[in-house]
Amino acid sequence: MGEVYNTSAPYVADYQNYVTALFNYPMFFNLHDVYGVGNSMFGIRTLYDQEQSLFNDVDALGSFMNNHDNARWLSVYPGNIPGFKNAITFAMTARGIPFFYYGDEQEFSGGNDPANRESLWNAMDTSSDVYQYVAKINKARKSA
Repeated sequence: MGEVYNTSAPYVADYQNYVTALFNYPMFFNLHDVYGVGNSMFGIRTLYDQEQSLFNDVDALGSFMNNHDNARWLSVYPGNIPGFKNAITFAMTARGIPFFYYGDEQEFSGGNDPANRESLWNAMDTSSDVYQYVAKINKARKSA
């Protein structure tokens, strides 16, 4: 899975001529705009339309809303649990290959690297709200 840290779909799409699978960074930034900041969801549709015409294989793009290279969602948008859940849902059910960053199910809120690499082993709670939410999404994905 290649990483091209850029908001521009045309720029990132060119890399698919050399690496089949790429993280969908343009959509990552778009999710932050929509579910974090509150911009229009038309941005998602517009970007999907653009990506369809630019990428060789949109389904080979990694869909994600958090990862080890960026500050965690809840450090950027503290307390925005509804947006957090919506971003998780989108990333886990959208076109492409879903990537889930450990600790999101525990509402980790570490900032920039290395603060975003919290220890899961002493914090795992399978009864937490977001853990149960992610389990439901995974169950729905499996049944679909």
